[in-house]
Amino acid sequence: MIIGYDAELKKKYQIKMPVCITLPKKTSHILVAGKSGSGKSLSARWYLYQMLHDRESRVYIADYKAGEEYEALEGSPSYASGEDAFQMVRDFYGLFQEIRRKRIRTSQHYTLFIEEWFGLLTYAEGRDKKLKAELMSMVGEILAVGRGLNFGVMLCVQRADSQHFSAGTRDQFQVVICFGRCSAEQFRMLGFSSELEENPTGRYQAGQALALIDGQDAVREILVPYITNEEVMCRKIRNMLDEQPDLPSLLRAVAERRMPVE
Repeated sequence: MIIGYDAELKKKYQIKMPVCITLPKKTSHILVAGKSGSGKSLSARWYLYQMLHDRESRVYIADYKAGEEYEALEGSPSYASGEDAFQMVRDFYGLFQEIRRKRIRTSQHYTLFIEEWFGLLTYAEGRDKKLKAELMSMVGEILAVGRGLNFGVMLCVQRADSQHFSAGTRDQFQVVICFGRCSAEQFRMLGFSSELEENPTGRYQAGQALALIDGQDAVREILVPYITNEEVMCRKIRNMLDEQPDLPSLLRAVAERRMPVE
C-alpha cells in the first residue's frame, strides 16, 4: 500500500517516489493523526481504497462520528456509524478471538478501521466508564497480538494522548503518520525523535505528513496525492465493501468449522 510520495524528491527533482508498506504480518497496525483540515480523513479513505482494491485486506469500519465524508458507505454491512460502531468493534474482536482460540491460520488479512477514536471513547465514557474500558481493552489486545494472526487496526485520531490507549499499546503501531503542523509534545506522543521541535518544512498543507515506519532509519516526509473525485472513490470503496463477507457471517463460518476463512 502506498502511504504517500517522498516529499523531498518531489520538491527537489519532481520525482514521484512512492513510500510503501506491506500489510500482511508486516505493518498491520497504522496510526493516522492530525487536526481538522490536515487532510487526515481524505488520506485515510485513499488508504482504505488501496487495501480493498489491491486485496491486501478486508476492511471493517467503525465510524462513530458519521461524517458526510463516509455517507456513501451507509447501509454497507462492513460499515457502522453512530452507536452501531460499538458493535462493529465487538464483532471484529469476536472474530479475532475465535480465530486465535481455535488456532486458525488464515492467509486473509483483516483490518478494523476506527474513525475518530477519541470521539468514540469520549462518548463511551459519557455512557458508562466500563464501556470505554471495554473498547480500550479490545483494541489494545488486537494491537498487542493481532499482527501474527493477520489482524490489524487502523486508528484515526487528532491527538495520540496516552489516556486513549491501554498501557503499552500505543507502541504497537508499526506505521505512524502525522498530518499537519503539530506541537513538540505531539511529536513525542507519536514516537518521533525528541529533537524534532516542529515539522521540518515549517508549514504543512493538507495532505502533507511525517511518516515513521518500522524498519526504516528515519522519519519520512510524504505527500498524499490530491484526490480529484472523492465521490467516485467513495462509491468504489462502497462496492468493494459490499463484496466482502460481513463479520457475523465470518463468525458463523468459524463456529461451524467451515474453514479456512478466506
